[in-house]
Amino acid sequence: MFVEVYGGHIGRCSDSEEEQELLSYVGRRLLISVPVLFGILGISFIFVQMLPGDPVRALMSPEELATASPEYIEQRRSELGLDKPIFVQFAAWIGEVLQGNLGHSFRRNTPVADMIFERIGPTAILAITALSIALIIGVLLGTFAALKQNSWFDYLSSVTSMMAVSIPNFFLGLMAIYIFSISLGIFPTGGMRTLAASNPSALDRVHHLILPALVLAINLIGPYVRYTRQSMLEVIRQDYITTARAKGVPWMKVVFGHGLRNALIPLTTVIAIQVPILLTGLLVIETIFSWPGLGRLTFESIMGRDYPVIVAIVFISAVFVVLFNLLADVTAAALDPRIRL
Repeated sequence: MFVEVYGGHIGRCSDSEEEQELLSYVGRRLLISVPVLFGILGISFIFVQMLPGDPVRALMSPEELATASPEYIEQRRSELGLDKPIFVQFAAWIGEVLQGNLGHSFRRNTPVADMIFERIGPTAILAITALSIALIIGVLLGTFAALKQNSWFDYLSSVTSMMAVSIPNFFLGLMAIYIFSISLGIFPTGGMRTLAASNPSALDRVHHLILPALVLAINLIGPYVRYTRQSMLEVIRQDYITTARAKGVPWMKVVFGHGLRNALIPLTTVIAIQVPILLTGLLVIETIFSWPGLGRLTFESIMGRDYPVIVAIVFISAVFVVLFNLLADVTAAALDPRIRL
């Protein structure tokens, strides 16, 4: 429970009232998310249709394309529903989504949902691992940089975080492959497992996961270090920190038990903002390291002009971005009850 002030009178909210306020807050955020999702879908659907190239011609072999008549190409376009106005195609796709379908792939003629289901597991493993590494290292570096303000460690962590943000992930990935895979032979160059192994062990999968996860995490660490450092500098100067110190509470307990919780409130927003960057990084890293996830599927679909797959992945990505923003808002509201008001 927490304390509220109304007209100079102090009242105490019960746990049930706190839960109702939190549920009401979540409900409002969900209502806002619905038009946002539809807006993202409409814009992305139009942009996908504007991609250069013809999906019908991309599906045909050079020999077939050389002998195909304009009537045959138009017939193929009609079979795929590409001859209809764009708003009719969009309405039909929304109807499929409301029925639980995401359409059929032009290239494979299989349900897009099945293709995404096959690839979402490897992507989740890579994304969660990279995000966990970035959060642990970023929060620790930012915390100790704040505690050692203006020291060599503070300057080193600031320079390191700026370098991590500045280096493009595709360049970092190629350099990591060249140094650690080709030159030193420590890690494999790509893939999720050793192809020669019929039943790869968990250690083999972890061995393939380490390098792409570290490369992806490096691009995420920079903002976590800077925001954690700034938040901790503000928190450790608060009166309740001084009071806890005056009562003889151990310094590390004050920092991690009291200060870090409040310092992490702004960081939850940063994590939600980083989700689109994480998804973009996944596309690049999965392509470079031949990781069989959604990022690589997106690249292959763009190159093959497979519109249904591209739109479905954009839809899934938008859902994840909205959910992470909602989760960040709820987490911040749970950490600081004043946000609900």
